[in-house]
Amino acid sequence: MQLTEEFLELIQETKIRELLKDASRERYEASGVCLKDDYLHIIFDDSPLLLRLRRDWWCDGEGPSLLDLDGTGAGYEDITYQSSTSRWYLLIEAAKTDSGAFMPRVDEFDESFAFIKSYWLPFQLESGNKGLEGLSTLYYAGNEYLLGLCEGNNCKGGGAGLRPGKGRIQAFRRVGENWEYAGTIKLPGQVRYKDYSSLDIHNGCLTILSQASSSMWVGRLRGRSSGLDDLFEDDGRLFLFPRDEKGRIIYCNLEGVTWIGNDQIAVVSDKAKAGQPGPCAIKDQSLHIFRAREF
Repeated sequence: MQLTEEFLELIQETKIRELLKDASRERYEASGVCLKDDYLHIIFDDSPLLLRLRRDWWCDGEGPSLLDLDGTGAGYEDITYQSSTSRWYLLIEAAKTDSGAFMPRVDEFDESFAFIKSYWLPFQLESGNKGLEGLSTLYYAGNEYLLGLCEGNNCKGGGAGLRPGKGRIQAFRRVGENWEYAGTIKLPGQVRYKDYSSLDIHNGCLTILSQASSSMWVGRLRGRSSGLDDLFEDDGRLFLFPRDEKGRIIYCNLEGVTWIGNDQIAVVSDKAKAGQPGPCAIKDQSLHIFRAREF
């Protein structure tokens, strides 16, 4: 069964450099965003910076603040907050282990972003540039999980990773001073994305962002489940980001998503890539607010 697609409605957007009037940098390659206490927290994959600003920045007088994170990452792919432990976790897509293999890492920070420790997430990757792109926390069936979203289908790179229908999330559970692998969550086969760039948990739903498809999938989690392989009530819903008057994609580099209410999301964009159509650069390195029809 093919899922029905609904369009998202743009509410507000701005280039990140326009938020930071006194900033000396020209590039802000946003890669993740997380809402906490009515503030958006945005991270970047080209620098260890964190931007904090109110969710309604365009109508509030409080200005944004920029923090230099003193962790192990030269940049981060995504950010999430675990309320039960008052901890922030920031994702490093892939790093080389002592054995030469590649695995993802997370840097742990306290509530005020003081660095605590860096941890391996024990899931071997094919290479250093096709790893985990999204990070979120999930409390389910009495367990706390970190969820890592694979960029490619079936967690593969190259052509195999572009074959739609095999979206995968890797789950990890904290055991003592480490994280252990807890299993794989398979997205429904009807989610026909070529890539996956971010995820979020909100109101009993799991949200997945795709950059290549300029689209978002939302699936409702079961109240009770036999395990991680039986999480979703149905095939979920698909939302498309606005297109131009000819139906072409203009939001080409969406990298991070977080819900800021029951019908609104905040999304951040990375830098446009060489060879992408001109309109892609108009929307890159930006913060966007969209409205989705309420669940």
